[in-house]
Amino acid sequence: MRRLSVLLLCVMLVILPLTGCQGNSTPESGQASTAEPGKVTKFAIGASSPGGGFYMGASAISTVVNQQLKDKFEAAVEVTGASANNAMLVHAGEIEVGMCATEVAWEAYHGKFDFEGKTCDKIRAVMPGWGGVYMFITTADSGIKTLKDFNGKSYSGGPVGSSNEIITNRVFKLFDIKANMMNLPNSDAARALGDGTIDGFSLAHPTSAVSELEATKKLTLITIGPEYEKAFKEAYPQYVWLDIPAGYYKALPDGAHGAGLYNMVISSSDQDDEFVYQVVKAVYENNDLVNTIFPQFAKESGLENVGYSTIPYHAGAVKYFKEKGINIPDELMPPEMK
Repeated sequence: MRRLSVLLLCVMLVILPLTGCQGNSTPESGQASTAEPGKVTKFAIGASSPGGGFYMGASAISTVVNQQLKDKFEAAVEVTGASANNAMLVHAGEIEVGMCATEVAWEAYHGKFDFEGKTCDKIRAVMPGWGGVYMFITTADSGIKTLKDFNGKSYSGGPVGSSNEIITNRVFKLFDIKANMMNLPNSDAARALGDGTIDGFSLAHPTSAVSELEATKKLTLITIGPEYEKAFKEAYPQYVWLDIPAGYYKALPDGAHGAGLYNMVISSSDQDDEFVYQVVKAVYENNDLVNTIFPQFAKESGLENVGYSTIPYHAGAVKYFKEKGINIPDELMPPEMK
């Protein structure tokens, strides 16, 4: 099985967004298997840059696998460009598992919006993760109170190909906000805002980067609120609308409502069914361990949330869900099982 070094993967962040997903996979590339007894198979979980929920979620899965399935598998978290990049990498067989937002997964699978002409129809859902609300983050002393106040400011939309970058570009274009855009990793963006290098950045709740930044800075957190909701829904109906709980962030004592996503774990239809089954089973049956690493993932990835997926599930995941008595809607059943 071919492994990519972090350096090569970083190069892929530039190359892959320019190529189509259709037909990129090769049978021998990036496939985990349980076919050889006694052999420990290494596999990658595509996350995002450190500081965001994807990295925390991937770390939780990796920890479970490396503790509970150490005789069969060894998982490693890889820094990637997040959702869109992970969909492409998974489809191409370059990584075995990836984190992906529901709206990006839907667009990739169907070849819509940013994926027009580069359909990633091999991607499959593995398990639900956690809900998130997109936030546009700035400092309280910036004078920025609404989305349109970012006009003319220095702003990081997030890593290239990430769901944060995608929604930032859509929001700024839809509402004619012309900022000086850049694409910093999540942790770098938080530091840059803290030292005044940029005026704002995008990240989805929940995120440790914002909580850590609030320890030293007073922030303003803006969502796609009521004044923008109707127009945004009409332009982009694939997003979900969720709440940030009251008191989660100092800057939002009463919570907030906004456009969001449900984060998912994805794999490829080319991946071995038993491999996916074993990973799914291990994560669900070691929820207490997941909770010590990322409580939000442990709380919101329950079997009752399987229906949040926007793409079909992997056959290996379906096997586990059926064992637990979960009925999968027909539209979420993988084509290969119909």
